[in-house]
Amino acid sequence: MANNDVSSKLLGSLQNKYGSASIMLAKDIPRRPAISTGTLALDYATGIGGFPQDRVIEIAGAEGTGKTTLGLLVMEQFLDAQPKRGALIMDVEHKLSPEWISMLVGEDKLEHQVLYAQPASIEEATNIYKAAVRSGVVCFAMLDSIGGAPTARRNDDAEVAGYGGNALGVGEFARTANACSARYSCLTVGINQIRADMSGYNRHMVPGGLAWLHAPVLRLQLKKGKGKKIVKVHNEDYQIGYEIACKIVKNGAAAPGRTASWWFYNVPTEEYGFGVDRVEEAVRLGLLTGVIERKGAWYLYPGLPTKDSQVQGQEKLLDLVRDNKALRDQIGADVTAMLQSGEFGAQVAPMSDPDAPIDTPGLHNVVDVLGEGDD
Repeated sequence: MANNDVSSKLLGSLQNKYGSASIMLAKDIPRRPAISTGTLALDYATGIGGFPQDRVIEIAGAEGTGKTTLGLLVMEQFLDAQPKRGALIMDVEHKLSPEWISMLVGEDKLEHQVLYAQPASIEEATNIYKAAVRSGVVCFAMLDSIGGAPTARRNDDAEVAGYGGNALGVGEFARTANACSARYSCLTVGINQIRADMSGYNRHMVPGGLAWLHAPVLRLQLKKGKGKKIVKVHNEDYQIGYEIACKIVKNGAAAPGRTASWWFYNVPTEEYGFGVDRVEEAVRLGLLTGVIERKGAWYLYPGLPTKDSQVQGQEKLLDLVRDNKALRDQIGADVTAMLQSGEFGAQVAPMSDPDAPIDTPGLHNVVDVLGEGDD
């Protein structure tokens, strides 16, 4: 009893000095459930159902693979899950526009929940990040990007050489982000680029230095697949989208090495939207897992707002899901429940060596179900 009294007094004294978020009994370490990434396949691939609320992650890939778009999709999920909190975008490349952000997170969130900063350097970004996240108001912060961040560690004369500035600045950001993310319950996302592997081993190499490599609990590599979506515009073929494969090359929460995939549209259209095609994914994985049943040209699902909960033709099914977010969310919840059995893992997000080059023969989670049975 005496030891308990001493522990209680010591704990109270330390909390008075350093704050309750800094020190607690080990049994009281916060357990915060993961929040969906917005894509069913990636939620399964992480092994925890989404991204953690209080860690650092990296989304890396070549240009045009939808890194920032995926980050904004995740931001939307976090703001939906925590509507009384906000998000911070640190755009060190100064490339985002309100129209782009609005298409992915919605006008209302853009106006009321999203802070946008254009830091002049990684060091300034770190200071902005600390001030915002320590307020407790921010549940999601994104630095775009690690490799593109300029540094204040240079001479004003551009002709005077300076080395290692980016890595030193990013290293300080990484250490700050690790501490602040956990303490103030904020997911911190670093967008990064792929470096060319001059040795020819096709390794996953990114800028930022060793400190940054250690910081993320999850590191994702995005790469274009072979599939392309072509539409006719004024009698010309016009590419509006393509397949994306996303491999988890580091996972501190579950086993690494799973590769999820989806359709990504970089040109907004009425039919396919913009960004990750969550409608197609919900229907495709619904059919794969048996959540949605197909009988010839008919598709059956208990939640369909149609006679006998069925619809004829895949295009009509896709239209129904596209126009009804509640329906899409219900299909997604049912798919997630089915995926927990592990029966469909090899088709939805197959496992491979995390250090091996990402394989993109086509969408890993595609089954040949869409496009059939309509005649």
